[in-house]
Parts: sequence; structure tokens; C-alpha cells
Amino acid sequence: GSKISKRNLGMIELIEKYDGYIIDLDGVIYLDKKPLSYSKTFINTLIKKNKNYVFLTNDSTLSPSQYTKILNREGIKCSSNQVITPINNFIETIRSKNKKTLAFCSKELRKFLIKEGLNIINNKNYKQAKNLLVSGNKDFSYDDLMYSSLCVQNGAKLYATSIDNSYPTKMGNVPATGSIIAAILKTHDTRVINLGKPSKEIFRLAINKLKNKKNKILTIGDNLNTDIQGSNDSGIDSLLVLTGKTNMKLVKESKTNPTYIKKNLKV
Repeated sequence: GSKISKRNLGMIELIEKYDGYIIDLDGVIYLDKKPLSYSKTFINTLIKKNKNYVFLTNDSTLSPSQYTKILNREGIKCSSNQVITPINNFIETIRSKNKKTLAFCSKELRKFLIKEGLNIINNKNYKQAKNLLVSGNKDFSYDDLMYSSLCVQNGAKLYATSIDNSYPTKMGNVPATGSIIAAILKTHDTRVINLGKPSKEIFRLAINKLKNKKNKILTIGDNLNTDIQGSNDSGIDSLLVLTGKTNMKLVKESKTNPTYIKKNLKV
């Protein structure tokens, strides 16, 4: 019975209970970069009640600072250090060694990586690459797939910004980075280092940024495999909202249990 009663806490009671929030973007705060119905009010309530929050997304089509701009433009208050993406994790992971890296990602992201001082090389020098970073983007081409495959055959470490196979849009769930990774692995099977959720490393970055005790942190997400699984693995309570990838049928079929379930972020 405890599972049920815990899930029936009202949103205000939930907000009172926790001090720090790790919040997903796609399917929770917005869809196609347009805010969902209750997200502004929800964030404003957190601010009013002096709660800490960070946004943790697996989407790496833009640089972390560009997500901050989008959120602020849409009336969702966010400072530049409140957005964490798999790219933050990548930079933390490889910065000390900074070996030659081939990056298949959006132009914006490529610019950001170079500005951050990473050693990014061109496709034709693929044989020199020690790291391969793959981040799904609309311009991903056959050439990118080919060079990615050649890179891993040459022994480069394969980093994926996420292994999500799809992400939610108004049209439906569309292919994400995981689908591209699957294609690379069909050519040459290798170990994939997942930089995104549910990895413990990316949750650690979020937890460290919040500076709250773990039992006072709540993750809010729409994806059982990334948001909720990652929370569970990191020992954090979670709230699943049904405004993105997941419906009750999927919840019932899944072995991954959130602490709470709500239809949306309505306060």
C-alpha cells in the first residue's frame, strides 16, 4: 500500500518535501522547444519556494548555453550553469587527456567543443582519432556513418551523447542518437560509453551542482529508461510525468518503478 499512498501526494506537498530538482526537458518542460501547459507555473513555484533546480537533458543538438537561451526566451527562468547535457559529461571525461577527437554532431555543438579547447579533428584525419563522439543531429549523413565505423575499427573509443533510440515530438517518437549508434555497431561491434542518462556520471554532475542531500532531491522525467532508471541507480526519488514518451500501459509493463507518477506538472 505504501507505493500507492506515496504516489497520491499533491504537487504542492511534493514540492514542499524536496529541496533540489533534476528536471528533464523534452516531454517534461517542452515539446519541440515549445513549453508544455504547466511548466512555467511549476518552475515559478519552485523559485517562489526557494528550491534549487537544474535541467538535465540527453539532447545534445545544441550547446548547454543555447538551451538556457531557449528556456529564458520561453519564459522559463534558467541561468547558464543550470543546464547539464551529455556534452558537459564528455568535456569532464576527456579534458585532462584531450586526445584527438572526431565529433559527429551539429555545427553549433562542434563550434562549442572547439571553443572549449577540445582537440577536434577533420574527417579525413580519422586514422588519428583516439575518441569518437556521436551526437544525433538532422544533418547526420552516410559519410558520417562511414567515418564513424572506420574510426571504431581503428580502435577509437566510442562516446554516445545518449543511447535513446527515439525522442518525443508532436509528430511522434523520432530516431535519436541510439539509432545511429546501432547502425555503427552493425559495422563493427565495440563498447559504447554512454554520456547521457541513465549514466551515474551525468547524475553525479547534476547532484553536485544542486548541493542538496540526496534524500532531498527529486528527478522529474518522462522516460522510464533514462530519467527514472538513472534516478533509481543513483539512489534518488523520481516523479514520472505522462506528457512525453510514457503512458500508463508502458508503466505497467516496465520493471523500472518511479517513486511518483503524475499526468503533468500541474501545481
